[in-house]
Amino acid sequence: MPKPNDIASFPELFEDMEQFLDEQITRLKRAGLLTASVGLPAALVLFYLTQKMTG
Repeated sequence: MPKPNDIASFPELFEDMEQFLDEQITRLKRAGLLTASVGLPAALVLFYLTQKMTG
């Protein structure tokens, strides 16, 4: 039996793929924003403390 080469051969397997990808992208954006909002202030505090300790 030949293997199909494209997604259109199995549309029922990919019906909700677009919604799934949209949800994953939204979660990644939220995680990136959270990481940046915690990481940037922490980096600034570490930079400030380093400057105070060395000079």
